[in-house]
Amino acid sequence: MMNLKKALQAFLVTISCGMLNVAGAQQRPVFIPEDYVTEQAQADFVANGPKLLFSDSPETVYRNGILYRDKVEGDVRLFLHHVNGVAGKKKLAVMLKNTDNLRPVHYKVTRSGAAGFAYDYMRDGKNSQKEYFDDSSQKPQEGKLGFGGSRELLSGRGIILPTDKLYTATVDLHFDKPVEVSVLMCETKSDLELFNEAAAIQPMDEHPLRGTFEAADWNYTLKKPVKAPEKPLMLELATSQEGYAKGVDATTGLPAENYGNYGVIYKVNFTVAGKKPISFILNPIGGPFAGYGVLENKTKGERQLVALPEQTVCLGSKIEEAIELAQLKAGDYSFIWSPPGASNLPVQLIWEKTE
Repeated sequence: MMNLKKALQAFLVTISCGMLNVAGAQQRPVFIPEDYVTEQAQADFVANGPKLLFSDSPETVYRNGILYRDKVEGDVRLFLHHVNGVAGKKKLAVMLKNTDNLRPVHYKVTRSGAAGFAYDYMRDGKNSQKEYFDDSSQKPQEGKLGFGGSRELLSGRGIILPTDKLYTATVDLHFDKPVEVSVLMCETKSDLELFNEAAAIQPMDEHPLRGTFEAADWNYTLKKPVKAPEKPLMLELATSQEGYAKGVDATTGLPAENYGNYGVIYKVNFTVAGKKPISFILNPIGGPFAGYGVLENKTKGERQLVALPEQTVCLGSKIEEAIELAQLKAGDYSFIWSPPGASNLPVQLIWEKTE
């Protein structure tokens, strides 16, 4: 996410693309020339879904403290992305606290994905998304917070992070009453409840990436069916031209902007018409990119987990590098994805006639 990290990753990335079966077709590399001309796809847009709590600044943590905190209820998505920046191990934790001393709170974890502990932050970002989007890996949880009670969300005791190691996670929750959610970093032997009560809130670093944002599901529906276009159709996402989610840093009350829309789930709905298959392409144009998504064939009721790309880090190191996810026959489709932690943005979705 940091510019320096992006530059370093771009320098270190080794290109090694592979193949993947997607909806009956093979994923294959595609090279987009500099003079490639597309037509902007027209789409209806609706934002809905859970409130997003985004904790990523300070991304590299040098001091113990509260990294982000807000009081929320209802449907909530937590996205966190932090590195232990000091010598020695630290403990990263997410504390849920019932600040109402009269009523218990019931909570549910409805979907989650997490990864970490490697020096390859892009690998961690991608593996976290694989777990999040994979239905078979989900283990819904629920619990109760008693009067004034607390509970640690990630493991029950927090996550121990060695020096320079990342932990990143996306967690969807539901609270039936208001709950204080705190992301914190502390000593490995610290009592989490006591630390959560007494610790100071840390200021952001030079990359302002934290806040609370409403309606974290962004839905696009192409206005017209795609039918072997003479000129490729393109929809660009997670870009400043599209606009980023705007909210509030609950720790300061100041306006916040989610540069990159990390934690936002995109769902792009479209219809393929005609007798000839359409080539469906993902083109990252910001630099190295590694994530996961879901391709749904709604006509057949099929849902396919899709590596973006199949190999851990192999996409977007060259400006013309892209992948064809599938060649799609007539039907109704959805492509679901989210900006991966440590990857570069924006991306383009391209619909092109097959050769």
